[in-house]
Amino acid sequence: MRRLAALAALALSLCACAGSTTAGAPRCLTGATPRVGRPAPDEMLALMRRERERAARAPSPLVRARILESLPGLFPDASDSVAEPRCREELAAENAAALRADPLVFSRLLVARLRTVHDPRVLLPLAAGGEERASAYQRGPDEPGPAPPRSLVRHLALASLPASWLVNDQPAGRRLALDRLREGTDARELLLLHGAAAALLREAPSGDPARAQGDAGPSLLRAWLPDLARRLDGPADRVALELVLRRLADVGTYAARFGVGPEARALVERVLAARGELPLTQGLAGAARDLAEVARGGLHDLDAPQRSPAGADLPPPRRDRFRVWADWLDAEPAGGEVPAADALARVRDLDGELAALRFSAPRCHVIEELGQWLPPDEASRRFDALVAPVLDGDRVRLSTEALCRMRVALRLDGVDEARRVRLLLRLLSATPAQIGPRDTSGDEPRPALGAPLDEEPVGEVAARALARNLGWIDRHADLRAWLEAQALAPVPPGARARERWSILQPAFERVLALHASGGPDARPEAARAIVRAWMASIRAAEAQQGAAHALVSEIASARLRALGEHGGRAGLAEEVGAFLGERKDQRAAVIASYLLTL
Repeated sequence: MRRLAALAALALSLCACAGSTTAGAPRCLTGATPRVGRPAPDEMLALMRRERERAARAPSPLVRARILESLPGLFPDASDSVAEPRCREELAAENAAALRADPLVFSRLLVARLRTVHDPRVLLPLAAGGEERASAYQRGPDEPGPAPPRSLVRHLALASLPASWLVNDQPAGRRLALDRLREGTDARELLLLHGAAAALLREAPSGDPARAQGDAGPSLLRAWLPDLARRLDGPADRVALELVLRRLADVGTYAARFGVGPEARALVERVLAARGELPLTQGLAGAARDLAEVARGGLHDLDAPQRSPAGADLPPPRRDRFRVWADWLDAEPAGGEVPAADALARVRDLDGELAALRFSAPRCHVIEELGQWLPPDEASRRFDALVAPVLDGDRVRLSTEALCRMRVALRLDGVDEARRVRLLLRLLSATPAQIGPRDTSGDEPRPALGAPLDEEPVGEVAARALARNLGWIDRHADLRAWLEAQALAPVPPGARARERWSILQPAFERVLALHASGGPDARPEAARAIVRAWMASIRAAEAQQGAAHALVSEIASARLRALGEHGGRAGLAEEVGAFLGERKDQRAAVIASYLLTL
């Protein structure tokens, strides 16, 4: 949620870096509480100011920083009003002033500022070498350590700079990206810059590869080939593996185009000959198969280059994937944990807000915050009260706030898994007749922003929650049974329903994998039934035309891959192999055929 708010704020800052606002716009962060003359935004702004005051008197730097990180989510969109306050501009100016300090006091508060500043002009000097001005990390009383390296200042700034801005909008940004990509060896930093590298690859001239020899993208790709060979022979490492997988996919897409096809082919064929079992993947479960699959996709792209290339997406991971944000940049930098007494005090403040607020947007913000602050025991005690407004007998209420409550309830880690799975299954299995009409009484009355007629948000919220918790499928037979029935059914009509099916596809594959595993809960006949149902759904997708075809094709491609991954273990290798052989001109089928041989 906070990451989405940050991206929205960044988009707005890039549209008008200095920001041109009406001269008479009220102040946002200081002075009287601003108003725009509409009740919902005014309630958001008032809540924002109260939260800012709470941050100022917070009992510890950690509590203060966490509250400050949430404030941009309370800046309402009032761009259609001449009275829109300059919230983002003022926050940018406030952060910029603090970030110009020399020395720069590196602390949890500085991390909060770096996570909420979105002005590229402020971030670029820090991305170029912010740690040179930074002190050693100053731990707060609730941060046991270890302290992060000073390079985190640079990495947080670099992560907030969009690739397109780095490469296209500022010569200084382009120089920075090129220098780091050419000279850097740190896999974490190179992962942060991979978006910029991909943008450079895309801008190379088309046509005769000889024309591209002096350009930035081709020169990077040529340098990657020996670097990839070294990393493949290096020690097993999750971070380095993520970098190698991304670069190897790009090598397949661009190498022939840039005149280094033979060298790229030698690298890819080496990976395939080893079936991905190289020093880099040793001891990392699932890593060798992931590497081999990306290499097979790369070989296909070398053999059949696309006329208008775009970077290939990585396949769903079998490995324990390193996530740049969740595992690194969004983590507490020094192991900070809010004491239970401070967390409960924060919860009491949020309870008071929820009792008084009227509109969905600020109420949802508070509900999301409660999900972040509730201690495990308190979360378990409150779970039923949190979801009670969502349920009405055998019906599910639909409103903006109800959707917020669903999202928060399903990710409360302090709540027993079985209780959350029961809620999940209730939401997933709700039929259209069981979902009430949308209650918009808490929403700001703006008819132009009405919900789509075919919206199916309840099932989509549940599907996204399940995608984050696929392990639930292994442990809960009732959830597995529902998913098995849906996996056997045709892909439903309607864009939103198909979107939900696309989100559920990894869960369907988890069921198929379990039944094909030979384990104690496996039912081989169920695995065979799903494989055959998916072959039928692919044939149906191939016959479709029209606007909905793209999403149906996405599901079909995912199912083609799943046939290769699980068809052999389901005992249908010959049948699946023949089916894939009929589609040997399709990239997904080629990769699936290879997976069938592993």
